[in-house]
Amino acid sequence: MKRLYPYFLMGCLLLAACSDDGVETSGTEPGGSDNEDVGNNPPSALTGYADPDGVMILSGGTYTLENAFLTFINPEGEVENKVYAGANSSELGNDGVALYLCDGKQYILCNDWYQADGRENNGLLIVADAETLAKEKSFARADMLFQHPVNDVQEEVDTSLGGMAVLDEHNVFIFAQGVLCFDSTTGELKLIEGAYDIGNAGAANTVESIVSSRGAMVVDGCLYAATGGFWSTTALLEFAKGKDEVNRRLELGRGDLVSGMCLADDGTLIVATYTRGRDSGYLSFIDLDSWTVTDRKTIPANISPALHGNSGITYLDGYIYFTGAEESAFTMASYTTLSRYSIEMGRVEKDIVDFKSDEPDARVLDCNIVADRNSGYIYVATSKENWEGVTSDTHMLVYDCNGDTPRLVRNLSNVAHSVKGIYPLSVFAWQP
Repeated sequence: MKRLYPYFLMGCLLLAACSDDGVETSGTEPGGSDNEDVGNNPPSALTGYADPDGVMILSGGTYTLENAFLTFINPEGEVENKVYAGANSSELGNDGVALYLCDGKQYILCNDWYQADGRENNGLLIVADAETLAKEKSFARADMLFQHPVNDVQEEVDTSLGGMAVLDEHNVFIFAQGVLCFDSTTGELKLIEGAYDIGNAGAANTVESIVSSRGAMVVDGCLYAATGGFWSTTALLEFAKGKDEVNRRLELGRGDLVSGMCLADDGTLIVATYTRGRDSGYLSFIDLDSWTVTDRKTIPANISPALHGNSGITYLDGYIYFTGAEESAFTMASYTTLSRYSIEMGRVEKDIVDFKSDEPDARVLDCNIVADRNSGYIYVATSKENWEGVTSDTHMLVYDCNGDTPRLVRNLSNVAHSVKGIYPLSVFAWQP
């Protein structure tokens, strides 16, 4: 098995060679490109704010009142808040979206569509030193333009940002109208063919995304993400360095919508899909070397994600953990229990933890839950409410899942607002 470097939060493209599993033959060999380096070197020697034993939390902030900010939990468990602002003379952009660590740099993506309380900020994309968070570069939305594939005009990245993954400084993938590839050394932005659709067949000819950021991850120097929904059948996509089109596509044919993705300990990629309104979910187990679906499972539980961009499932020690509820603002409270699926036993354990029992204000999830396979902990970001213009403190619940039953070991309050991502930094260095 190749060395794998996964990413939480989003993406996948294809390998090829026809088979009965629905493989299409377009594309090159895995990772095929003119650039042969791995692209996401494990930061095992990094310290400071990139320490693999630390955890970084990205708060979106209350976007009419404050900018996004970062909270760091160091290996000793000490909490340091607003660490980017502390390392610089300016703040992150407004409405934080995603974070990624690659090759000694931290990339932070923000929607930055609103000037929060009149305060200046660093715009749409910030590149900072991984260990110190000292800003190296920043890019405003007005400067991030790509060529519209039909109208032959320069189009600005819109506010539909879903996530980000980075292969190297030349290949920063942003999930927006479609999947966009940004070169942070030149400022060039390209729309990836096969990762978008042209909608509204009138004068607008709007670019519509067909690829979900949920669970997008980097494996062996390629980016993987799943697609499904109105524009596309469910499939796995592979994106490679220097390619302006999807490298490979693997049809999955299960469920309509993407819940997320995760990697098992042996490097098997697991893609979770679901159909709205059904109390069931679907898992596809994929061997990336052979580019085949090796197994399929149906879970008798709803595995839909909360209304957020990171993965709706997370893997830890043979289990797939999820919250799961119907994707509706009227049932958000249903996301406040933890369930899991045993891959070995093929059995679901529903509602093994009720977050409200540990924190009465845990009424909604800020983002989907996240597991740290190094510590065996699961991180849950919950709030009392999530409304525009209201600052609701997030309660970070930390559960130890090393035993038979998850056990609450920490409840961090009054340090984060509207959490958009939780990043155990070991995820950027882990390999099976």
